[in-house]
Amino acid sequence: MSFKHKKRFGQNFLTNQDEILSKIMELSQVEDDEHIIEIGPGEGALTERLLEKAKKVTCIEIDRDLERILRKKFEKNQKFQLIIEDVLKVDFNLILSQGRVVANIPYYITSPIINKIIENRDIISEMFIMVQKEVAERICSTFGKERSVLTLAVEYYGKAEYLFTIPKEFFTPVPKVDSAFIKIDFYEDRRFEKIIPEELFFKVVKAGFANKRKNIVNNLSSLGLSKERIKEMLNTLNIAENERAENISIEEFIKIAKALKVEEQS
Repeated sequence: MSFKHKKRFGQNFLTNQDEILSKIMELSQVEDDEHIIEIGPGEGALTERLLEKAKKVTCIEIDRDLERILRKKFEKNQKFQLIIEDVLKVDFNLILSQGRVVANIPYYITSPIINKIIENRDIISEMFIMVQKEVAERICSTFGKERSVLTLAVEYYGKAEYLFTIPKEFFTPVPKVDSAFIKIDFYEDRRFEKIIPEELFFKVVKAGFANKRKNIVNNLSSLGLSKERIKEMLNTLNIAENERAENISIEEFIKIAKALKVEEQS
């Protein structure tokens, strides 16, 4: 069936499929007792591979023009389920008891999709997703200018790993940037959530990254403490006062958040 790609849905489908799809399947290690969620299946290239392995594959697709293509290919397969809906509106609890995400997600809503999956980490243990290369580098960065609020958001809930790069020429239409396949494995023990409340942690992280040109003292001063008091606090924590948020680890952010909480209570 002929299909016209839609820019508004960020549709770029793999053309050099075999090599990339084989690598995705090898790395994601789909088991025969698993329920896999695929977000943005497109014309079903990855779906076909997932159906060969998984117990059940639920595809979530927003574009109704793709519905007929997907149903023609897979509707006779009892393991296949198709939901035509905006993934951000889908209630995962209604379609899944426990499973994983393996997908080439729509790039134009990468962060909202990641946040959506994070919200459902009770029933989704990990995700293997294809994203823009620069976003993958940001998510998986451990130090330096690529780090952002998104980096810390992922680190708070799980461990991210950059798996491999996919050249832009492997897609149609050819996008402007390369892509990358990454893994985010959620912590079963909720290690950081147990140490520091989510609201407090992200309040401090967002303040820290408010202006990436400014150092941590200037940015944290927006939380109500004087710069002198923040400098004293950072010195006590052995964190350089002229450091920028991008070079501060999640463990250090947690220490800062705890210290700020003590300040607020005193």
